[in-house]
Amino acid sequence: MRRSLAVLAIVLLFLGIFSVMGLWWALGPGAPKEISSTALPPLPSSPSSPPTSPPTPEATIPMPPEPPSSPKVGLLDQGRLTIEGRGQQFATEEYSLKRLPTGELVLESQGRLTFKIAFINTQATFLQVMRFDAEKRPLSYQLAINGPVGIGNRKVSALFHATEGLLSDGESESAVSLPQEPFLLLGMFSSYTVLALWADAPEPLSLKIISLRGERRAGEPAPPTPTVILERLGAVSLQAPDGARTAAEEYLLKSERFSLTFYRDGERFLGMRSVATEKEPEGSFFIYRSDLFPEGFTVSHTP
Repeated sequence: MRRSLAVLAIVLLFLGIFSVMGLWWALGPGAPKEISSTALPPLPSSPSSPPTSPPTPEATIPMPPEPPSSPKVGLLDQGRLTIEGRGQQFATEEYSLKRLPTGELVLESQGRLTFKIAFINTQATFLQVMRFDAEKRPLSYQLAINGPVGIGNRKVSALFHATEGLLSDGESESAVSLPQEPFLLLGMFSSYTVLALWADAPEPLSLKIISLRGERRAGEPAPPTPTVILERLGAVSLQAPDGARTAAEEYLLKSERFSLTFYRDGERFLGMRSVATEKEPEGSFFIYRSDLFPEGFTVSHTP
């Protein structure tokens, strides 16, 4: 199980012991219920000014103003994700992604974690809220996990400024340096849905990945920031077991440690699968929109 979930390690940044557990969400279909702010951890205290994007360098030559754009405001995407490892379903998560009139993005999700303790299945629930500015740079993160009879309870939050992120686990606060380049913040599985917005880039896009663990001891050097490359591969057709087909775009998300294929339809996330290897011809990791493909999908490449 540990090998099949190795690719998930970067996703479960906050979950510690949960990184080796199977996940499963048993909510019914439909839009996620409204998330209560009282169930989420408060954001870290900050003596600094409100979160902002890093300053841009001054131009040496004045540039004419860009024509105003009118991105879609309101609900961009919502659905139910099912996650499989080696063909076995072990997680689902319901989410919604919306853009506010200010241009900010809000991703909300909720789920239920199922894992075994001494061969007995048990469950924990979670709530997650991620906020981004209009350029998709993270502003804040909140995650609350409630384990069975309080075992495994955890609350994590983060507040992001131009060059620094402040992290809190409810008992202590720490900081992490942030790059000025675009970076990808990954929490629970639904955080991958934001890739549908990054994929508009016409050329391969390089994105840093930030770990929010903040567990480094004083004096220890900061680990290198991982980088992923997001590259469009072309048009494909996703086929459900009942024969229904959905047109999609296929992308490759690749780092030194893993490779994933990712599928979208405009701003709508459709699924993601780890790239097949000789040992794992079907790939070890599969996320799909079970509200659209109740039993998953296969990919047909157009000539």
